[in-house]
Amino acid sequence: MTQISVLELVNILNQIEKPTFTYIISETPVKMNKGKKNDGTKENNPYYDRVTKLRKGRFLIGSEYEKRVQGNDIKEGGDGTFKSQESKVGTHISKCVLFNEKLNKYYLSHERFPEVPPTSEYIFEGQPIEKELFDSWISEKESYTNQPQERKVEWTTLTLTNIRQISINKEQYEIVD
Repeated sequence: MTQISVLELVNILNQIEKPTFTYIISETPVKMNKGKKNDGTKENNPYYDRVTKLRKGRFLIGSEYEKRVQGNDIKEGGDGTFKSQESKVGTHISKCVLFNEKLNKYYLSHERFPEVPPTSEYIFEGQPIEKELFDSWISEKESYTNQPQERKVEWTTLTLTNIRQISINKEQYEIVD
């Protein structure tokens, strides 16, 4: 396994020109309310800023969302005329990398497949924790998991700084910064 920086990962991802499967391990902070439960009661949240979601899975990078949706539309008997909207996350700088100038952040644009869902576990102070223990504190943004997807194409983005490990073309990388 090769250790690389986020900027080195950007350079590697910018070279992806065709659809490529990848295995990703990512860790993202869980968005929670600080002092109010979902039921409206006020109470200090003992888990606030202390829980992360560890996700592992296979994803497709380097393909084009609009073309994937159009292809699925045709397979389902449609006319394939779908046009995607401009990304609200950032501007594409390559087939699978977006950059948000305002936030100065890079994102990986990728597709997941319902047939091979990623696995997730939650970590609290270095140890696994059951989601039910902090579920009542999760903010509405976090609990809204998936937006409706066009023609069964499940597309999402991931902040590159949240990637811990990634495998691309039989090379394994650990991201360190």
